[in-house]
This record gives sequence, C-alpha cells and structure tokens, in this order.
Amino acid sequence: MNLEELYERHGESLYRYLAFKLGSAQDAEDVLQEAFCRFARYDLRWRFVRDPQAFVYRVARNEANRFLKRKLGRREGERMIAAGGTGAFAAAFSAPSEPSLASLLERAGGLTAEQREVVYLKVFDGLTFREIASACGISTNTAASRYRYGIEKLRAAVGGKP
Repeated sequence: MNLEELYERHGESLYRYLAFKLGSAQDAEDVLQEAFCRFARYDLRWRFVRDPQAFVYRVARNEANRFLKRKLGRREGERMIAAGGTGAFAAAFSAPSEPSLASLLERAGGLTAEQREVVYLKVFDGLTFREIASACGISTNTAASRYRYGIEKLRAAVGGKP
C-alpha cells in the first residue's frame, strides 16, 4: 500500500482520532504528518502487517503520546497520556448536528480516559475489539470490557438503564 492509498483510506479518521486525543486541530495535523512520515519509513515492513487499520491507529496513538511528552515535558506529558490526552470527544467534531451526538459528547466526561478512547474508536471509527486491542496495546477482553462499562456509564448519564 502506498502513502496516497493509506491517506485516502485512513487519513480522515486518523485526523479525527488525533483531534479527539490531543484536543487541538493544529496539533492533530502536526501529529498526523509525523505519523505519515513514520509510515513512509515502514515501506518494506508493510507486507508483515497483519491488520493495517489497527497498525495505523497504533502508530498514530504512539505519535500522539510522543508529541504530548515533547510538548509538555516528560512528566507532564505522561500525566496527560494517563488522563487520556488533553482533548475530549467534542474536540474531534467542529459542530455536531445531531442532538444525540451532542448529548453524548457532553456526557463523555464521566468515563475514564481508557473508556473514552475505546468507545471513540468503536463508535466513531468502527474498529473491532481486536483492532482496538492492537492499537491500544491491551487485550481484546480488556477492550470489550472498557467499551461495555463506558456505554453503561453513558446510558446512565443520559437517563437510560445502566
């Protein structure tokens, strides 16, 4: 897969994910560019990648974490990474038009950083639990349970049954 195909297939969703994680459109653009520079260096290794979608999210996530450490300093960067970055769901969307989406974005603060990330990747980017696990460096069962608990919290926040 060449870089142009990779960008056409994953560029927009990676940008939204990075804007969610970093809370800044400008930072997301910078990190996306760094991620694609890294993809270019992986040229010969692409044939060994089993799941390209999970791989591109893993690389983008790692680049976002490196960016936070550089921007904020190592100690503060690690604290922000543990807190799920500086962003929130709303940062990934300029103007949500659906009331249900706007409601979800407002209530996302009750989730842990890990739950927010898994819910985001599952709901907005359509990754499978296996892909989420690979991208985040966790087990498939952990990805599924973080999603389940996150959805339960969101349901409770909007007045549904837990």
